[in-house]
Amino acid sequence: MNEYIASLAGLGLFLTGLHFLSASMKPLAGKKMRQLLSKMTGSYLSAAFAGTALGALTQSTSGSTFVCMGLVNSGALKFKNALNILAWTSVGGSLLVFLVSVDIRLIGYVLIAIVGVANLFNLSRIEKIKYLVAIFFALGMLLLGLGMIKEGGHLLNESQWIKDFIEFASETTVICFIIGLFFSVITQSASTVTIIGITLVLSATIPFQAAVIIVFGANFGSGLSLLLITSHLSGTQKQISFYQFLTKLGGVLILLPPFILLPNLFETHLNVASSMSGKMAIAFQISLIYLALQIAGAVMVTIFQSKIITLLTSLFPDKDEDSLAKPKFIYPEAIDDPDIAISLVKKEQERLISSLSLYLEPLRSPEPGYIATSVRNEANLQLANEIKQFIDEISQHEVGKEMSDVLELQSHNEAIIALLNSLSSFTTTVSETENFNDGLSGSIIESLHLILTLMEETVTNNDNVDFLLELTSDKSQLMDNIRNTLLSESSTDMTLRKSLFVSTRVFERILWQLRQMLNASSATTLT
Repeated sequence: MNEYIASLAGLGLFLTGLHFLSASMKPLAGKKMRQLLSKMTGSYLSAAFAGTALGALTQSTSGSTFVCMGLVNSGALKFKNALNILAWTSVGGSLLVFLVSVDIRLIGYVLIAIVGVANLFNLSRIEKIKYLVAIFFALGMLLLGLGMIKEGGHLLNESQWIKDFIEFASETTVICFIIGLFFSVITQSASTVTIIGITLVLSATIPFQAAVIIVFGANFGSGLSLLLITSHLSGTQKQISFYQFLTKLGGVLILLPPFILLPNLFETHLNVASSMSGKMAIAFQISLIYLALQIAGAVMVTIFQSKIITLLTSLFPDKDEDSLAKPKFIYPEAIDDPDIAISLVKKEQERLISSLSLYLEPLRSPEPGYIATSVRNEANLQLANEIKQFIDEISQHEVGKEMSDVLELQSHNEAIIALLNSLSSFTTTVSETENFNDGLSGSIIESLHLILTLMEETVTNNDNVDFLLELTSDKSQLMDNIRNTLLSESSTDMTLRKSLFVSTRVFERILWQLRQMLNASSATTLT
C-alpha cells in the first residue's frame, strides 16, 4: 500500500514541479528575452535558434505561442518572423524529455540541496538569484517525482486488470495513439505524456513500439490542446495558434507512417547509446524520436510556409465588420505578463485615437459607404470598455514598478471614452440642422476634422503637438461671441439656433478634452 501512495506522491511531485517550472521560467522570458527575440530574426537560422531557446525556457507549447502572439500584436515582431520562431519552440521544449535518460533522482537531490543551502544563507533574497533558486526547486521536485514514479512502475505489472488493459492497448496502434492524444489534451503537455510513456517502458509495463505510438498521439494532442485554448481568438492570433498546430501535425504525418511500416528500422538506427545501460538506451531512443518529431514538423511548415500563410489568411481573416468592436492587440493570456499587456493596451488605445476623424465623415460627405456614427460609436465604446476591463485585470496582478503605467493607462482610457461620447454627441447635434455642410456648421466641422486628423498623426509623430496645443487653446471667448450672435438673430429658426448653440458647446468641450490628452501625453513623454 505504501508503494502505491509513494507512486501517486511521485506523480504529484512531478506535475507540481512541472507547473512551478513553467511559472519560474516566465521572468526569464520577460522584457529582455522579448527584445532579444525581436532582434534575432535577421535570418532563418537565427530565428530557429531563438525559437529553440524560447521553447527551452518556457517548456510549454502554449506559453511559447502566447509570447509570439504578444510580440506580433505589440509590433515588436513581424508575423512571418514569429512563425519562424514558433516552428522551433517545440525543439527546445524536448530538453525536458532527455532528462529521463540520466540518473534523475540523484540530480533532483543535488538541486534540492542547492536550494536548501541558498535559503540557509538567504541568497534567495537577491533579485538575480531568487529566480534561479525557484527554477532549481521546481526541477528538483520534478525529477524526484519522476524518480518515484519510475521506482513504482513495477506495481502496474502486479495488477492483473492493468496488465490486461495495457496488453490490449499496446497491441492496437489506434488505441495507443488515442491514449497519448487524450492525456496530452488533459495535461496540455506532450513532454509530460512522453516522460510517463518512457517510465512505463522502463518498468516493462508496455513495449517500446507502444510507447512511441503514445508519443505520436501526445504530440498531436498538444497541438489540439492549443487550438482548444485559443478557440476564442480570431484573425492573426488564431493564425499563429493554428500554425503551431500544423507544426505538431506535420511531425506526426511525416514520421508515423514509416514507424508503423518499419518499426525495427527506428529502433536499430536510434540505438546510438551503446555505452548506456539497456533501459537508459531505450529512454534515449524514445527521446530522440520525440526530438525528431519536433524537427520534422518545423521543417515541414518551413517548406510550405507561403502556402500555409495563404491558407490561414483565408481561414481566419480579419473581418471589417468585427474589427471595430473586437480587440486587435489585447488577449486574455497576455495578462500574465504585465510588460506585454501594457504595451498591447497602448496599441489598442492608439488604434481608437487613429479613428477619431472618421466620426465626421458622414457629415463631411454623407455617402452610403460610410459606417453610421451611432454604429461606430457603439463599437468603439465596446472596445474601450474591454480595454478598461483588461487594464483592471492587469492591476490585480503583481505588476510592481509597472503600476504607474497601469494608472496612466486607466486615466487615458477614461479620457478616450469621454472624447468618444462627445464626438458622438457633436455629430448627432450637427446632423439635426439643415444644410449642416454650409455656414457656421460647415466651418466647425472642417476645423474639428483638421484637429482630429492632426491628433491621429501624433500617435506615430509628435511633431504636431505644439501646433495642436495652439489649435485647442481656450476658445471660450470666441464661442461666447458666436452664441451671443445666434441669440440675437431673430431671423434664424429657433430649432436651428438651438442646435448650433449646443454644437458650439460640444465643440468647445471636445477641444478641452483633446488639450487635456495632449498635456497628459507630453507630461508622460517628459518623465
